Amino acid sequence: MAEKIYAGSLKGGTGVTTVCVGLGLALADGGEKTLIVDGDSVSAGAMIVAGMGNMQVYTLADYERSACRAKQAATAHPKSGNLYIMPSLGLKDKNVAARAVGEVEGLFDYILLDKIAPEICDRAIIVTEPYLPSVKSADGCKSALCDGGIKDIALVVNKLNGGQVLSGEVLPAEKIAEALRLRLLAVVPEDPTISVGRWRKQTVESFRAAANALCGGAGAFNVLRGYGGLNGVIKRKLRDRI
Repeated sequence: MAEKIYAGSLKGGTGVTTVCVGLGLALADGGEKTLIVDGDSVSAGAMIVAGMGNMQVYTLADYERSACRAKQAATAHPKSGNLYIMPSLGLKDKNVAARAVGEVEGLFDYILLDKIAPEICDRAIIVTEPYLPSVKSADGCKSALCDGGIKDIALVVNKLNGGQVLSGEVLPAEKIAEALRLRLLAVVPEDPTISVGRWRKQTVESFRAAANALCGGAGAFNVLRGYGGLNGVIKRKLRDRI
């Protein structure tokens, strides 16, 4: 049966969907058959981030009204034979997602549930930005998940800029995880190219490390790489001016 992992945050904009897609692609590239259940019933965010906008034939809304089987609501990624996304566009009752997952979980190694159906998961990932409002929100999310019965919770620190860490503007990811008393699963660097459909090499590497950690391996990733020496000083100065 699939390993079912809930990914979420109580604060919007932390990048939960991006993390799900990045992890999903990395797991799939590593040979793990992976399903992302997209909890965005309004705009199908996971489909858009994955470059699959409007590619779906069926969604969980069709499954909800018995117009298709659960596995028909999963759309294959065009460039990754092991990755599927199950959009929830138009879904009225989000409890339906749990039933659909129950029907297809035998087909997958990993199922990542993007802000939907935490009640069927034994593990969870909280995604936070390195800023105080987001970290405080992550603490609230941790409490809510623990109250819901999930004890195995890991942290992903997203959008971390090495220059800000070196200048003391934000805490290192390890310190954030320590403050939240959570296991640090991954550190994802700040990457403005994601919003225009591109992924920097460093970002892809960070998700590969995260996928490896999710599967029980080492997941270390150095977000400070490239911010040392003269080049690093120039990069930090340019960022301050932009």
